[in-house]
Amino acid sequence: MSGSSSGGSSPSQMNYNWLSFSIRYLVNVEDLNNVESAGNYIRHRRAPIVFKENGIYTVVYAPAVSGEMIAHGYQMNLAELASRKNLPVDSLAKQGILLKRGAGDDLHENSSCKDKNDQCGYEFCVIQDDIVEDVAGFLNPNKQIKRVSNVAFSYMIPALDAIKAVATNPQFHVRYTSKDLMKYQSLYNVETASASYILTGYLNIDGIGKTQNCKDNQKIENENDQNGKFIGSKPTREKVAIEALMLTLTQFLFGAKQTRFKPIVEIEAIIVSFSEKPFNLPPINGDFAEYLKQVTSSANAFADFLGISNVLINYYTKEKEEIRKEKDKVSLQAKENPVEVFKWTR
Repeated sequence: MSGSSSGGSSPSQMNYNWLSFSIRYLVNVEDLNNVESAGNYIRHRRAPIVFKENGIYTVVYAPAVSGEMIAHGYQMNLAELASRKNLPVDSLAKQGILLKRGAGDDLHENSSCKDKNDQCGYEFCVIQDDIVEDVAGFLNPNKQIKRVSNVAFSYMIPALDAIKAVATNPQFHVRYTSKDLMKYQSLYNVETASASYILTGYLNIDGIGKTQNCKDNQKIENENDQNGKFIGSKPTREKVAIEALMLTLTQFLFGAKQTRFKPIVEIEAIIVSFSEKPFNLPPINGDFAEYLKQVTSSANAFADFLGISNVLINYYTKEKEEIRKEKDKVSLQAKENPVEVFKWTR
């Protein structure tokens, strides 16, 4: 398949160093992110949302899903895909435990990184051993070494044009037990939410398989004069990172309580851009045709201002509304399904 990890050039080899995404879901009866329980009542996460109504800014508290929750799902998908492709994954990450270097090097089995004292050598060792920390970053306060995450997720919140069409309601449940254990029988209420949600984020493709604490052409001790700036499997890592993002977003593989509160989900629209420099897509609010016009105009001005190669923008909408335009610096392409938008070849 062209533009996938099954073959062909990697994104950065085609001068696509940055991926941005924006997606809109219609989600019914979800409990993806609770924050606390009071007695037998389990609350859904809420966040303050500001929107404009009749020229006046208004604030409401609406159901939300944290970026941390979504990032956890992404990292689990990344670890699984990377393992299948024989890329290095930390043993804890393989078990679904995202204890990174801040918890101490001794927790990471078969890792020799704790013996590395310089920032460049330590970071190179960590990302060489674990693609999850390569893509999603880490912080080791004991060694005062930080690697900024190459992937970012916003909170998932209701779209502003649908902020009044949001519902949160508790669902009553009983866990039945035998007569002898009747005193342990549990009555509980779980808040569920339904909304048209929006989510945005990015993937810094160029930063994958590339150290942040090494100078250009800096050599790594005891690594056969390895250039510390790059990991040898960088092209493959880039492709797997995008595959994991596609899997996470199009198959809705994130969030809590998926086994008994699996939400009813429909992708209303999704848009993905590939660019040489960081170009970030805005959230999908309002009329989608107008949204695409704004994005296309902004991307064209962005590329022209920086004098960079053109921006590739793929999109899918449930309404089957094709608005394909070629501007000086922008290629806008409609796709038949949400998976296709993650292809970086034309």
